[in-house]
Amino acid sequence: MPQYPSEQFKPGQNTPAGRPQRPTPRSLKGHPDIRSTKEYKAAARKWTSTIVALPIVLVTSYMIFERVYGGKEQKRFARPESRDN
Repeated sequence: MPQYPSEQFKPGQNTPAGRPQRPTPRSLKGHPDIRSTKEYKAAARKWTSTIVALPIVLVTSYMIFERVYGGKEQKRFARPESRDN
């Protein structure tokens, strides 16, 4: 009988129960992977394009709205001063 609880279990030892194992994914026979179909790829491409374009459209629209109705001026880059010696 161990004198202290720490003597009963030491890290690195195998416990009787062991580590819980991850379940292995089951492959369903007769059901093809939908991700390899032509329709799925077309829908995924459209969805990805929408997700990428949406923030760009929103920000650009807001900037144009501010210029037209908010009286905000378009940003201009400062021209470097020419050095005449």
